[in-house]
Amino acid sequence: MNSLETKEKYFMQKMEKAIMYFLYIIFIGVFALIAWSGSIREGLIMVPIAAITIPMTKWGIKWQNDRYVRSAKNVDDIEILSQKVNELEKQIEELKDK
Repeated sequence: MNSLETKEKYFMQKMEKAIMYFLYIIFIGVFALIAWSGSIREGLIMVPIAAITIPMTKWGIKWQNDRYVRSAKNVDDIEILSQKVNELEKQIEELKDK
């Protein structure tokens, strides 16, 4: 089924991967630049920062994505209900005409 929910889920998974890859590149890049300057000990400060930031960011993205997917599912459900209501209205009109 090509519903809004599946489209939203697919898009959000791609966005989550892109954001997380970007975050990994940022932290690795900063660590590499600090280490390249010759002070690896100062670069180690990035480890606890990354250990806190990356899981929190991943959790936040996942939480927000779940909200978007639930909203898309609600839109799909409303469209289904709208179609059923329209069918019932047509049936009622046909019964009134008889």
